[in-house]
Amino acid sequence: MIGVVLMNAPAVVFSAEMAGERPRGALTSVVDAGLTLLMSGKARALLMVILGAGAVLAWRAAVRRGGAPMALMLRRYLVLGVLFGVPHLWVFSGDILTHYALAALVLAPLMPLLVAGSRARPLFAAAVFFAVAPVVAAFAPQSHELETVVVLVPQTVGFFCVGVWLARRPETTADASAGPSRLPLRLVVLGLVGHALGLVAMLAADLFFPLELDADGVPVGLGPDGMPPREPGSDMLVSVGGTLMGLGGALLYLGLVWWLVNRGRTSARVLGGLVPLGRMTLTAYLGSTLVFLAVMGPFEGRVPLLAQYGLAAAYFVVVALAARWWARRFLLGPLEWVWRGLTVLRPVPMRRPAAAPVAAAPAGPGEADRTAGTGGGPTRSPQA
Repeated sequence: MIGVVLMNAPAVVFSAEMAGERPRGALTSVVDAGLTLLMSGKARALLMVILGAGAVLAWRAAVRRGGAPMALMLRRYLVLGVLFGVPHLWVFSGDILTHYALAALVLAPLMPLLVAGSRARPLFAAAVFFAVAPVVAAFAPQSHELETVVVLVPQTVGFFCVGVWLARRPETTADASAGPSRLPLRLVVLGLVGHALGLVAMLAADLFFPLELDADGVPVGLGPDGMPPREPGSDMLVSVGGTLMGLGGALLYLGLVWWLVNRGRTSARVLGGLVPLGRMTLTAYLGSTLVFLAVMGPFEGRVPLLAQYGLAAAYFVVVALAARWWARRFLLGPLEWVWRGLTVLRPVPMRRPAAAPVAAAPAGPGEADRTAGTGGGPTRSPQA
């Protein structure tokens, strides 16, 4: 969640550096480059992997209750996309809810196949979608915001499928053995390798398809929309690089957090402090756009980039503390309550019973969305 909020701050409202009103200092460059390297693309990929795992848990919960998991999943993401995603996309072109909802609707018909059979089946499905993604990125039209959202769907479904694979791993099931697992270390190694390969693909795009500039440093051959001409080969390499770097970062962070949770009570307790925020991430995500527009919108092009990152970090801390206060009194975040009610088509309780305990620590990545079958927040994980 912190990564999504930090990356959205300068995207919702242009900074003074981006508008050319302020020179980019050394500290600004270092902080911006560091945050971009650590979080750009990776926070979104991590969120989608966790949501894929949550979809499996929700599917199983619906089956145990004797419900119709397919109908529930379709209704859940139709509500998310129509009620929350499209309005947010209208306000902020970097919205992730709309293409998340579209990708989940594509994933829903595949769920009966992905949750059954070989545990490797979701990985094969992910490989297919990752292979399709560069072709779509290179040749699909992207002149409109909604077209850009659709272009991301194959890649997002691939991330979801990785999450499905993770949820089906024996280490993440409720009856997993208490012994140590090597999966967190393997995720870290795979993450580092994927990130390195993604960097190679990005560098190859710059090497084989360099951007031509005129004497004034302006790209040659700008189109009517002010953008340089699209090069399919470059678009494909950039898409491959983005997929590898995003997936690599997601696996790396998942492995690190899993390892920290398994280390002992102290680290588990610290991470467990973010669980209430993980249960109201829809509210926190949409609230961040509202706060950024209200606080920085009137001063667009004049707010320094470091100030934007500072506001995003402060927002995250305040919302994390507010989420703990809220979780002691209520079962769901305000927008999560609306989402769940419309998903199950009946009123759902909001206030927490006086004797109901509040979860203190996560049990691992497999617990990301244990009760998501009736519509929780976008994720329950503290890692994002």
